[in-house]
Amino acid sequence: MQENKQTVTVIDKGVYLVHQEEEKISAQSTPVINIDKLTKEDGFPKKKSWISSKTPTIFHYITLIILGALTWGYLWYTWGDSWGVKGQWFRLAIVAIIAWVSGLILQETTTLPPALAALLTGILARHLGFVDMRAFPHVDTFLRRIYPVIILGKGSLAWDVSFMKQNWKQILALGALPWSTEVVLVAVCTHFLLDLPWIWGFLLGSIYASVSCPVVMPPVLKHGKNAGGKVNWPQFICTAGGIDTALSVGTFGLIFSYMFYETHEGYRLVKAILALPVGVALGVAFGSLAKYVPNSKDTYVTELRVLFVLAGGLFGNVFTASIGWGGTGGVAVLACNATAATHWSKKGWKLNQNPAATVYRVLWSACEPALFAYTGTFFVVHSSISDTMLIGLGILLICLTVRLTVASLACWNLTLKQKIFVCCAWTPKTIVEAVLCPTAISAVLMSGGHESPDLVYAEELMRLIVQAILVTTPIGFLLTNNLGPMLLNNNQSDCENNTFTPRKSSASPENSRL
Repeated sequence: MQENKQTVTVIDKGVYLVHQEEEKISAQSTPVINIDKLTKEDGFPKKKSWISSKTPTIFHYITLIILGALTWGYLWYTWGDSWGVKGQWFRLAIVAIIAWVSGLILQETTTLPPALAALLTGILARHLGFVDMRAFPHVDTFLRRIYPVIILGKGSLAWDVSFMKQNWKQILALGALPWSTEVVLVAVCTHFLLDLPWIWGFLLGSIYASVSCPVVMPPVLKHGKNAGGKVNWPQFICTAGGIDTALSVGTFGLIFSYMFYETHEGYRLVKAILALPVGVALGVAFGSLAKYVPNSKDTYVTELRVLFVLAGGLFGNVFTASIGWGGTGGVAVLACNATAATHWSKKGWKLNQNPAATVYRVLWSACEPALFAYTGTFFVVHSSISDTMLIGLGILLICLTVRLTVASLACWNLTLKQKIFVCCAWTPKTIVEAVLCPTAISAVLMSGGHESPDLVYAEELMRLIVQAILVTTPIGFLLTNNLGPMLLNNNQSDCENNTFTPRKSSASPENSRL
């Protein structure tokens, strides 16, 4: 069992764990070495050759290449020329594969998130005329109902609900106050500077204000562990970011449904009031059912638990979207997986270190390149784009400055250096933005509005969000990673008022404190 726990760092470089004593980082920073198997000369371990150390990785990628070729061959011979070398589906697959490879190269050479390379791959593919997802609006809409289930479910499996109950004031303040401020500010700025209607401004703000914790979680884990003290940084950042994400997904779905689903005004008001609470209630109810179904003594309990939450999340997200309750499904996924993980942790499955978490990580590692690449194909460069992008850069600077100021004020009990660290972690705008930003374009195209003013507004929304991703993602990651050791120096006191006290948790006694 111990060897299996060590080997996981080689398999999945995207893993981030939220328990300090069980932290796993990338294979580059935490090499797996079995001292007992090292040959020794004169009492010193003999250094392995480069080829010996890289052999598992080489065969890993050879395996993936063989599996990919076999899958493509099956699809080609089954579905014909559409999967041939010149077929449309083959092109979609090739763009996703190139995005994955370019992301690996970027991460290995610069440590930057691979999503940046995937996004640029999609933009390049669009302008070379290779792939344009506007030609596949139904396919894109279908995929964007799957992406949220994977990424939201993956993140919430790491939540320590006991920690959230203990520190709910601090988590709610950091998760909600900066987000709410930025949503309003984005709507105001875009209305007066870009002439966007108010409804489109708030739709943009609900996406634009979302923080992307998965981007910064690896450095947060690394530096949070070394910092020591009273602040449980991984849980604090992860759970507060989860509140932020839930607000973004829920509010976007609510506004989107209001704009694109015709119904009675009274019913719209009901949805506006109940969308988020209903999502939480459905998620908690289904997650609580996971305490009993499947039974913990079932021979296939591992497989059934994974399928239970995954199938439930997919059905819930698709069903709520189809009846015009957009956003409710995403919130339900967050609540469901967090509740289920809490019950499983009481039966031996550690938070974020269990088969369900592994499945979600593998699924996300497959979905991430495709998501960002296909999002990039919606980005169109034309002669007037410079004006929009210049104003957009000004809006980004204004909104980011106000957002980080509010974030620092929301962390009233932290030291100045710790507040700066939170601001660094609260900078990236990446994943939720990439998932949701093309949704409005696809909706307008499917409704036949190729000449509609709504398409112009949707294009503006797309450009501003892609710009925010490209600017804030590398800056936020590099600041968090490089300034973390200095900002979390454990020579200083962790809290100015020392109001937080340790308490017991279902996961770890020392990880339930802020």
